[in-house]
Amino acid sequence: MSEMDTIRDAEERGRTDLWPFWRKAYAQGDPLPAFTSIGPRAQFSFDEGDPLPEEYKGLLLRMLRHEGERAGNKSFLGLMATCLDLAETLYPGRETKLLKSEYVAEELKHAIMFHRLAVGLERDFALRDVPYAHYSFHLPRETWADDAYFHFFVDLNGAFHSRDWRESSYVPLRQMAATVERDELGHSEMGYYFLRQICAEARGKELARRLLAKWYPAALDMFGRSDSPNVPKFIHWGLKTVGNAEIRELYKGYVDRKIEALGFDVPDERKNRRFL
Repeated sequence: MSEMDTIRDAEERGRTDLWPFWRKAYAQGDPLPAFTSIGPRAQFSFDEGDPLPEEYKGLLLRMLRHEGERAGNKSFLGLMATCLDLAETLYPGRETKLLKSEYVAEELKHAIMFHRLAVGLERDFALRDVPYAHYSFHLPRETWADDAYFHFFVDLNGAFHSRDWRESSYVPLRQMAATVERDELGHSEMGYYFLRQICAEARGKELARRLLAKWYPAALDMFGRSDSPNVPKFIHWGLKTVGNAEIRELYKGYVDRKIEALGFDVPDERKNRRFL
């Protein structure tokens, strides 16, 4: 049995009526919006071991530094430990703690996949500790509602980027994109499931309403500056198909509908933003 067959077998044995959350989402059709490329598709294609243009390799490494899910990245392992700590101290029931453990297991699967990709690209980079730079990873998660918003918003960001990687000019990234997209969408759905539980009680719904002002701007900021000078380079080389502003707008449309379904007003998209 291959390494990935072993992982898939373990995933099958971990299934419950709820887990994985992506199963229900994709059973109803494609849950994510279609991406419309900016300009013609890039014609480049590079596989592991191919000589890479200097600019291309630099952009690819920059992208992977932001991703962070690598077994050799100590900061990623620290983030996973934090997730377990929160599940231990804040979880409202045994089922919830088990769901969080399945989440961590799946993120560690991603760490293996991205580690293999990084080793094939640059061995020194594969072992480099790259702390998470974006402030959304450092917002205090003091309540179970905070943690639910973290998964709903931050993991969904990963799903949207993975959707774009389905067209990546870097073959190893393109091959794993669908799996990562599916899993991250499921992680976001897990967070949303927790939010629905929280909002079932008046006190929890009021807490979630107040915390939305904290997490919503951070979620939109995760896509970076709309006028980033690097975006045209990423698109030229086929590492992205859409710009920061375009993918943020698609993301916003998706989360706004789910926020309204919770019974909340969508916050002002410019309030408390750091990157426009």
